[in-house]
Amino acid sequence: MAKNKNLNKQPNKKYKYDLWIIIPLIIALAIIPLIVYMKVVEVPEGLKYFTNGQDNADFFSYYKMIWLSITAFIGLFMFFSRCYLNKNIVLRKDKFYYPMLIYAALIIISVIFSSYKSVATKGFIDRYEGMYALLSYLILMFLAYNTIDNEKQVKALIYSLSISSLVMALIGLTQFWGKDFFMTDFGKNLILPKAYEHLKDTLNFTFAASKATYGTLYNINYVGVYTSMIFTISITLVLLLKDKKQKLFFLLVSAANFLTLLGSRSRAALLSFGVYIVLAIIFYRRQIKHSLRFFTLAFVVILVIFFGVNSALDGTVTDRLISGLKSLIEVSYIDFEDVVLEGDAIDIKFTDHGIRIVNEDGFFTFYDELGNPLEVEMVEEGTYKPTKEPYNKHTFKLLMSDTSGLIVQADLATNKGVKSIRFAYDENNSPKALGYRGELLGNDEIRAKHFNFEGREYMASNRGYIWSRSIPLIKNTIFIGHGPDTYAIYFPNNDFVGKIKGLNSIYTVVDKPHNMYLQTAINTGLVSLLAELCIFVIYIVSSFKAYFKKDSYNDFIEVTGLGIFFAVCMYLFTGLSNDSIVSVAPIFWVLLGTGFIINRKVIEKEKGIA
Repeated sequence: MAKNKNLNKQPNKKYKYDLWIIIPLIIALAIIPLIVYMKVVEVPEGLKYFTNGQDNADFFSYYKMIWLSITAFIGLFMFFSRCYLNKNIVLRKDKFYYPMLIYAALIIISVIFSSYKSVATKGFIDRYEGMYALLSYLILMFLAYNTIDNEKQVKALIYSLSISSLVMALIGLTQFWGKDFFMTDFGKNLILPKAYEHLKDTLNFTFAASKATYGTLYNINYVGVYTSMIFTISITLVLLLKDKKQKLFFLLVSAANFLTLLGSRSRAALLSFGVYIVLAIIFYRRQIKHSLRFFTLAFVVILVIFFGVNSALDGTVTDRLISGLKSLIEVSYIDFEDVVLEGDAIDIKFTDHGIRIVNEDGFFTFYDELGNPLEVEMVEEGTYKPTKEPYNKHTFKLLMSDTSGLIVQADLATNKGVKSIRFAYDENNSPKALGYRGELLGNDEIRAKHFNFEGREYMASNRGYIWSRSIPLIKNTIFIGHGPDTYAIYFPNNDFVGKIKGLNSIYTVVDKPHNMYLQTAINTGLVSLLAELCIFVIYIVSSFKAYFKKDSYNDFIEVTGLGIFFAVCMYLFTGLSNDSIVSVAPIFWVLLGTGFIINRKVIEKEKGIA
């Protein structure tokens, strides 16, 4: 036993942990998040309704996934090659390996049993977070834990991440000013292959016209998650480091990331600062006593920046924050109740009235909820509306389709806005709802099982609805998931009755759960989620052991360890309303692995082992 203990210490004495061995980690942290380049991906015929029948032109995820996978597996090969060539390198052991291996195994098993192996392997349209990406995350965490050993390496990682974030901030600044870098000729030339240069004049991104910062991450919410992690690390370094040059640099990084975060207007990231403030009070409590003025000044400066940017945006930031908080508290019911397709009739039910539409030999007759005929008038060619209140709030359009024949489009006025749904009749004159691909859907097919959230469907930008329909899916993925990134395929997108209640448009395709934990439970299984949570819990426990009772921070590594702990907590909190995404997740997993090894070193140092 004594011989084994001595052997475990040998790498620190005999093996030199150089910077070059962490190059894969630096690439994952600093280079991959900045990749933006067009890739046209062929979409299988059965999934083309997700892309309006077109192949997918991806700019933000596909090549990130490719280079992430290459980087991670090259890094793994490099590590085990060194282990083979240098017998002094011993694999560091830790209990988080057990849940990590379980999670990895369940990822692979879910792919083996998946009905959509191509998606499960490479990932879904616009996301590309399949098995390759998920295993790469775990590899990066493993590599960080086993290749980082000294302050020089930690500094290289943090400075690389910080510089990369400044590049992100500059790109975000052009977007905030309405001069989006990617919409310039130079920017378009950088991200378009030569074969697609003819698309320059028509190229546009979802958030390009909004003056919100989406950086190189595609979505403002992902920018919020990204900047919240980097801000908490950099501001921790500003508050606790003693070197003035380092303080000045990380003050710049903190300010840039905070401004980018505010420019993104991400409510989840803004709300996560409540978590940061609580953690900061707990873990800075002893430092605050000794430097109250300094900490107070830092807090005031952050508030000044916040309200300054908010004022420049005419209160948009606080408005979004307040509306987000209200949506978590308020219960707001829609006055629509149901659509029932029976016999030859379409029954549309509201809380105070109902309309029945009956197809009588190609002529449509309208009735009220008591079966009395409703007089209708034609307001324009092919468009009818009842003349009597409250029925006259709704309009009905008669359309012709080559595949479905006569279609009735019902534009239903609700207290949540106008909702449109289309109906057609089959060869037996039975009413059906018209699906995405022109398919005819019966009464049972246009509704899905749901879990609570009645009256809270609009909570957190419609997440209440999405979560209510996602939770029942877990009963089929307790042990084995449907496959990484297959969530969209299994979400009940034909739940038109539920979508009228919970989404602005029933033809909006839900392709992600907006919850990292639901995402894992459905894609790779509930057991895999428990394994993943075990990794997080082990890390959080080790962080409390390392920093909760700490009186002072004497070096860069210790301060970085605390900052990483805050960043991990921010990521896990925002994961309640955001998905894991290949643009941001690699940073989290590298930081997690780095946090594990720093915590271990801090704890060993306190015990006098190191």
